[in-house]
Amino acid sequence: MNRRAFLVTCALWLGALALPVGARAEDPPAPSPKPKKRPGTPRERWEKLTPEQREKLRERHREFEKLPPEKQQKIRERYKQFRSLPPDDRARVRKNYERWQKLSPEQKEKARERYKNWRELPPEDRQKLRERWEKMTPEQRQELKKKRKGKPDKQD
Repeated sequence: MNRRAFLVTCALWLGALALPVGARAEDPPAPSPKPKKRPGTPRERWEKLTPEQREKLRERHREFEKLPPEKQQKIRERYKQFRSLPPDDRARVRKNYERWQKLSPEQKEKARERYKNWRELPPEDRQKLRERWEKMTPEQRQELKKKRKGKPDKQD
């Protein structure tokens, strides 16, 4: 997987992690209002960009054009999905993406492994854990996070 596709996938994966605790990937998405149109024409928005921003976009476009058509389509669909999110949810996805970018490769690998383990749990077990998490106070959650940081990862 090339770097761009990986980054887009990670951003969307982090967005999924940011879903409300009770939401499940199996649940159909709730209908959301159409995104508001951005002010100005595409040309006007382009002209407001700095030369550095324009060059960065050109480079990303060149990378995108090199992708197979099915990957391009998948990225377009995910982008539409992202744009249809309410502003608060988009902000949460961006925040999680930025947090992901700051992780070391080792931390990213641990996060991937934890997510894989989570997805392999039976749905009933995941639901029980969600319910337990929801019942916890913020202090209890913070304490659990502190304890988890000190534990080595389970080795199968």
